[in-house]
Amino acid sequence: MPVTATLRSLRNTRGLSATVVATLAFGVAALALAFGVINAAVFREPPFHDAGRLAMLYLERNPQGEPPRRERWSFPRYELLRERQQSFERVASYSPASLTISGEHDAELVQGERVSASYFPLLRVGPARGRLFTEAEDDPARPTPVVLLGHGLWTRRWGADSAILGRTIRLNGVTLTVIGVLPAGFTGLSGRAEVWIPRTTSPQITYAEYLTTNQNFISAVGRLRTGVSLPAAQSELELLGASINRALPSDPDFPDERVTASATTLNEARANPTVRRSLFVLLGAVVVLHLLACANVTNLLLGRAAVRQHESAVRVALGSSPRRLFRHLLGEGLVLTGAGGASGVVLAWWASGFVTPPANAWAPRNFYGSLAPFDAPAFRTTEVAFAVGIAVLTALLVAIPPALSAFRVNVAAGIKAQSRGIPGGALTLRRPSARGVLVGLEAALAMLLVVAAGLLIDSFQRMRRVDLGVRLDNVLTFWVIPSEARVPPPAAPAFVTKLLAAVARVPGVVSASVDGGAPLAGSASNVLFIEGRTPPTPGQAPPVLRHYVGPDHFATLDIPLRRGRVFTAGDGAGAPGVAVISETAARRFWPGEDPLGQRVWFSGSGFDSPAASAEIVGIVGDVVYNPLDRRPNLASVYTPYAQFTYASRMVFARTAPGSDPLAVIPAIRQSVATVDPELALQEVQPLAAIVSASWARNRFDAILFGGFGVAALVLAASGIFAVLSYGVATRTREFGVRMALGADSRRVLWDVLREGMAWPIAGLAIGLAAALGITRLLQSSLYETSPQEPHVLVGTAALLVIVAAAACLVPSWRATRVDAMEALRAE
Repeated sequence: MPVTATLRSLRNTRGLSATVVATLAFGVAALALAFGVINAAVFREPPFHDAGRLAMLYLERNPQGEPPRRERWSFPRYELLRERQQSFERVASYSPASLTISGEHDAELVQGERVSASYFPLLRVGPARGRLFTEAEDDPARPTPVVLLGHGLWTRRWGADSAILGRTIRLNGVTLTVIGVLPAGFTGLSGRAEVWIPRTTSPQITYAEYLTTNQNFISAVGRLRTGVSLPAAQSELELLGASINRALPSDPDFPDERVTASATTLNEARANPTVRRSLFVLLGAVVVLHLLACANVTNLLLGRAAVRQHESAVRVALGSSPRRLFRHLLGEGLVLTGAGGASGVVLAWWASGFVTPPANAWAPRNFYGSLAPFDAPAFRTTEVAFAVGIAVLTALLVAIPPALSAFRVNVAAGIKAQSRGIPGGALTLRRPSARGVLVGLEAALAMLLVVAAGLLIDSFQRMRRVDLGVRLDNVLTFWVIPSEARVPPPAAPAFVTKLLAAVARVPGVVSASVDGGAPLAGSASNVLFIEGRTPPTPGQAPPVLRHYVGPDHFATLDIPLRRGRVFTAGDGAGAPGVAVISETAARRFWPGEDPLGQRVWFSGSGFDSPAASAEIVGIVGDVVYNPLDRRPNLASVYTPYAQFTYASRMVFARTAPGSDPLAVIPAIRQSVATVDPELALQEVQPLAAIVSASWARNRFDAILFGGFGVAALVLAASGIFAVLSYGVATRTREFGVRMALGADSRRVLWDVLREGMAWPIAGLAIGLAAALGITRLLQSSLYETSPQEPHVLVGTAALLVIVAAAACLVPSWRATRVDAMEALRAE
């Protein structure tokens, strides 16, 4: 059949054609966009030359009584790794750092990396201007004050001045010479860096003990030698890690602890298994939605083919072969479905510019984000190829079933159908049809998506209802991160005192305090020891969250005092050590006892021995500091920052009731500059924004799957409506005869509703059974919600039954409005 005739035929059914094109475009675009997100986060290699040969190297510790855990490297241990390994052509070290640039312009806090000289050659990155670090500048005995700038920072701060090379800048108060500018778009393995310094200058710029401490905070990356596989490198590292630990034990108190080393490809290291599982669940949901769209369109085209049985029968009667009729119907179907698929590809290309998962939605929890996720979606060759392939497959999948009706044409019945109506319109379980099966399939798929949406929405609502233990309104937060090289721990209390005094002087600020993190954003953990009790064995020591706070901390965050007292200005340096604990800590560590007056100390820095213990003087309400999806530890211990703290602190400033906390930012910046003009504020935002960001992924999942659920309901309802409307239209004669013979209209209405609901109910039952098993995949994304939550399952089933009944109601009502005399005259 000529193309013009095909287009003319489709133009005669504009409404159906538009529905088919729009539905398929939506399904193809949704699947292509979902693949773009998953490809970026899981499959696409990070943006480095031959990234498949790059691997992150870790120590593997197996503490007695604890699960195995990965750790990074200390500088001395990394040096042993670099000297002894044989599997990698080159290894490099790096560690992120927040650095303050000052001098010609206002102080600005930027992200940087402390790197070995081998870092850039390993990543196959050359300078855009100037040069890179040399091996001589990597010598710890001869630290050289040089710096490399990122292209973006060079453009933003210095206007891309070509004379930047050889000039000096101040970084954390240290003067450094600019020796090079890196290419545009390069932000290091951390994905955020704008400046790079030699690791050997870290003691002067960031941390005085960088080259000597036993702490493992330096990341190591290697490039495999040609011909060496990752498993072979793993075998070498397993033995090498043990020998390094024997030479320099990670924990000298337990030298016999089993320690090895391991390597993980860069692609695998950037996303943890939970993130990957969550992304594949998302892809599965979009596949289900696309199949639902395909089933809906197939049903519409099957109905169109059935309506045209008279035309098809006449064609066959006039000599057209079934094969020729099949080609004709397939051609029409492919033109229609091809247009839908092509529109979906174009829609996906257009929408890809707007699809950006929220920050931290799938961010890796790998050592404080030392490795970027590299998960920004794009619509490049791979994504285009996938979209085109899906469009072609969809067109064939949807167009072929209706075309196959060409081989089932009943000439005699088809010719009579013009006047008598098309037989076989009823949808009953006794007479199953392809359209009835598709209706059941749509109902089952809709059940799966709506249950998943209901679970995620219920989980998110429960998360939002959690009492965090603080009052969020009118609290501004920001970080100050002076380098420990400039403000070491002994000087930190005096520095924090000056900082808080400056913030408190700002008009509109009611009170201020500091801590090491905000609610739901995480907090440092230490091991708790209690005076008078036998020290716990390794792996059994109870962890507690540690907070170094100011006297006004509990008033600033509105944390209620339950018993005893909170800190005062008298709890300072030289005064007896004191501590305040949370209610959960009191219940967990002193069940049936009074914790007030008990003395405690901790692992790590500050109050770290029986001689430097602290007396518990108060009990306050619980505060949720860890993200809710990590089973937060509510056992907190607070000590006065004046008795021990670090200089890098988060500041909390409560403003007057009803005021906008953002309004005091300029005044706070000016006031903080009086303490240190080279000190910049980082991550300035209301406390409510931090809390909102902590459940970004859960909110994203709830909104996304909620949209999927609504789309599934619309598609399922429209499919049921279309099929039943067709069934009623083809049984006009039957209903007229029944009405003429005295059948009650309510009986006809009930019969049509019962027959119309048969396949949807069957599909819902199958979908419910499938949901009971498949929704277990959502477990890692749910908070305090079971994958088989009864009220969600029952509510979803009830909702879908109501939607299906509503879709059946209009065609059923039409059946009762058939004119009996007209039907008899037609007969």
